[in-house]
Amino acid sequence: MNSNSKNQVIYISKIIIPIFIIIGLFLGGVNAGIITFEPPKNLTGEITATIKIEFGDGTNFSRVITVDNSTVFDFLLELEKTGDIIVESKETSGSYEIESIIYNDKEYVHGEENNWWLFYINGQFAMDSADKVYVNNNDLIEWNYEKF
Repeated sequence: MNSNSKNQVIYISKIIIPIFIIIGLFLGGVNAGIITFEPPKNLTGEITATIKIEFGDGTNFSRVITVDNSTVFDFLLELEKTGDIIVESKETSGSYEIESIIYNDKEYVHGEENNWWLFYINGQFAMDSADKVYVNNNDLIEWNYEKF
């Protein structure tokens, strides 16, 4: 083996060995449960949060609700159980989408006149669907019917 080939082997091993180490650590983390692909679940049981709905026409609604270890979507469905609102949703591609919310006999339809149901957690726009975002104690969940 000439010195040029030897240098190439050393250079390649300096790249490949760390890659195998990183892959091994990653797989070990997945196997140990340190790295997961599931959304984080709050393990404290009952969660109390405020859910606020702004209907885009000056109408607002707010309520404090307590639910067991739940998502933003679960909180909305729990609010529906109080009889204050009616939620119509559909499942698409493994997630739920709000089709409309009815409040005081008025229906606010998702997509109608470029108004969409968007939600925020503690003032931050959520980047995932409501059934994938878990709520922590004392969070503020805001559903806004907004022009988009």
